[in-house]
Amino acid sequence: MPGPAWLLAVLLGLGAGAQAATLETAAVESVMAADRLEVDGTVVAVRDTTISAQVAGEVADVGARAGQAVRAGQLLLRLDAEGARQARAAADAQVREAESALALARADLKRQQALREQQYISQAAYEQARARYQAAQARVAAQRAQALAAGAQADHFLIQAPYDGVIASFEAHQGDMVMPGRPLATMFDPSALRIEARVPQYLLHRLAGRAWIRWPSELAPTLPDTLAIEVLPTRQAASLTGTIRLELPRGAAGPVPGMPVRLSIEIPDSLRERLRIPSGAVLRRGELTGAYVLDGQGAAHLRQIRTGPADGPWVEVLSGLQASERVLVDPARAPGGG
Repeated sequence: MPGPAWLLAVLLGLGAGAQAATLETAAVESVMAADRLEVDGTVVAVRDTTISAQVAGEVADVGARAGQAVRAGQLLLRLDAEGARQARAAADAQVREAESALALARADLKRQQALREQQYISQAAYEQARARYQAAQARVAAQRAQALAAGAQADHFLIQAPYDGVIASFEAHQGDMVMPGRPLATMFDPSALRIEARVPQYLLHRLAGRAWIRWPSELAPTLPDTLAIEVLPTRQAASLTGTIRLELPRGAAGPVPGMPVRLSIEIPDSLRERLRIPSGAVLRRGELTGAYVLDGQGAAHLRQIRTGPADGPWVEVLSGLQASERVLVDPARAPGGG
């Protein structure tokens, strides 16, 4: 199979002598610039919640769907709570029964106290009446606590949004039988997002300042192109990396959790002279990377080059070009370059 050298020779033949008088050109620039770390980052939500069932029951009603914006307290899911309602009614009935017994014990204690004051009953009989009254008080307190617990249990059958946010996924449908701990939905707060990325440990102590962010083209005009870097203190031993975070402005529109972005971070104390050309001037053909270079007579010839990382609209040239040479900005318009 022909290799890159053969491909280069063919392309050189196609492009040799192409006149560039009417085509836009750019000079190979020599600039002082620092090294840049290029890493992939991911947009994540500051608040990302998994909503689970706390009780067992059948899904009776679904009040939201994936992708829907919800308000705090909005009903997301209702489980059949007939058993819970019966338990609560039974607990309330037991409270009323205990309160009736307490009323009788209170009235009996008053009678026994009056009899004791007139010396008609013994002190022991009076103490027994007081003990029955105190026991009735304790039963009322216990039954009220059980009724409160039954009421709280009934509230678990209504599953509500804990805050304003967006439903990311919904895993329950009407008629499903759910058990405690089963995830039912996930949601996030779209107004509080950040970018997280893994970077090599040996560079973490040198990262400071801001990172340049390459957003998808449809979002780039509305979002900041640089953000401050926060270096987390923990490290991942298996991958020899650490994590950095970049907080997005609150309420930034467009990004969603899971969206990939490209970060370009300037490495301090790495300033040196570099050559660069416009990114559009680079021609890629399979394994070949090249650019059309103008000779002294104004003819464009394809030359193989080696490129480094991109920096916005520019790309660094590691070899193959010299400062002040001129290249075609749009190599696709050169003869043989389409």
